[in-house]
Amino acid sequence: MTPNVISVLGGPRVFGSRAARVDLLAEVERGLPVLAYETIAEALELTPAEEDRLLHVSLRMRARWKKRTRLDVATSDRLVRLARILALALSVLDSRANAVAWLREPSPALGSRS
Repeated sequence: MTPNVISVLGGPRVFGSRAARVDLLAEVERGLPVLAYETIAEALELTPAEEDRLLHVSLRMRARWKKRTRLDVATSDRLVRLARILALALSVLDSRANAVAWLREPSPALGSRS
């Protein structure tokens, strides 16, 4: 079974009973739930510094989210892009542990960055 972007973003835990029929573009335009961000950050074992670098999200912005339920459009878009990459890695490498390890491994093609 190939993981899809919605399941990587948290599936029913984030989107509730409508997870099977979520319009991803509409969700991004509306702003994804903050819980989707937390799900991806946890799945990829991101440090605050990595969150800042990958998603352009400062500590101050994350603190503001405690008062909100949805992300802004730009962060939602970046989060979906990251979720697509994780979903593809999961489909190729067959386990979350292998996918995360591979994504975190420095690559010479990327200037020894992960």
